[in-house]
Amino acid sequence: MKPWRQQIRRHIDHWSRLLGNRGWWPKYVYHFTDVTNAAQVIESGMLYCRTEALRQGLMQVDNAAPDIIGHTSVERQSHVRLYFRPRTPTQYQNEGIRPLGQRALKAHCPVPVFFCFDALALLSRDSTRYSDGNIGSARVRIGGDSAFFESIPFNLVFHDGWFDANDPAIRDPIIFHRNAEVLVPVSLALDSDLVFLTCRSAAERRTLLHLLSESARTTWESKIRLDQPGMYERKWAYVEDVVVIDKALSIRFSPSATTHGPYTVRLIYQEDDSAHVMDHSRLFDKLPRALRVSLPDANSGVATLYLDDALAFQGRVYTNPIPF
Repeated sequence: MKPWRQQIRRHIDHWSRLLGNRGWWPKYVYHFTDVTNAAQVIESGMLYCRTEALRQGLMQVDNAAPDIIGHTSVERQSHVRLYFRPRTPTQYQNEGIRPLGQRALKAHCPVPVFFCFDALALLSRDSTRYSDGNIGSARVRIGGDSAFFESIPFNLVFHDGWFDANDPAIRDPIIFHRNAEVLVPVSLALDSDLVFLTCRSAAERRTLLHLLSESARTTWESKIRLDQPGMYERKWAYVEDVVVIDKALSIRFSPSATTHGPYTVRLIYQEDDSAHVMDHSRLFDKLPRALRVSLPDANSGVATLYLDDALAFQGRVYTNPIPF
């Protein structure tokens, strides 16, 4: 444990008071990844650095832009990377399901899940280091002592809201420092320092829980919460809820998704104890607010929804009332 731990505690208290309705931001440090990766992280009980996750084949969806990773040293890729805050510029660029033709950066996090760790515990570890911006940048500074920590401009790290995007002198420092990182060597156990996880919607929480084994689901379900205000951008497509009404699935998309497209919506339904699979696809120039898909012969099974190539929902559905 760092001998200047009380300095970190004062830092958290100071910024928690100063940030008002965002006062919870400094109390945690954050790692986000796509739901398919998140399920594997939970099953393994560990967050691994990029190098180790790739070696073990644990990264199903790559959140990072190849050009940025290409400028990030191998040594820096051997650290688990977390942020001091949610809604970073990185998250702004890759959160949500973008149509195939609108993924300019090739960085994509279709269904983000946040791992929220206790800031005091993690920032105080002897091995923890910090950056003052995105570690893929050539001008980033990295350090682990109290003097370096105090030198980080947290007024820019925690900056939120409007700024003049046309003025590089204002824009560039804000974007750079909002991406400041917390670096933990090689791996990070999902132990008592992990306070909670968040999902963006009820449908995405159901998806994460469905992807888990029964034992992992029992262990982690109480820590997997719905969105905390100020956590997500919500600017691209995602599924809010999936319900059964009169032998049909009613799929409700986020309101912002109605302004984006085109998308190929693909629904796969597998009835329990049956070899029959319903596979239904349709192209939409613009996603509807809600989509109804009839399942006249269904009783219970697993529904899987894709938007283009991205998993948007997966979960068990029952079309017959469950007797009590």
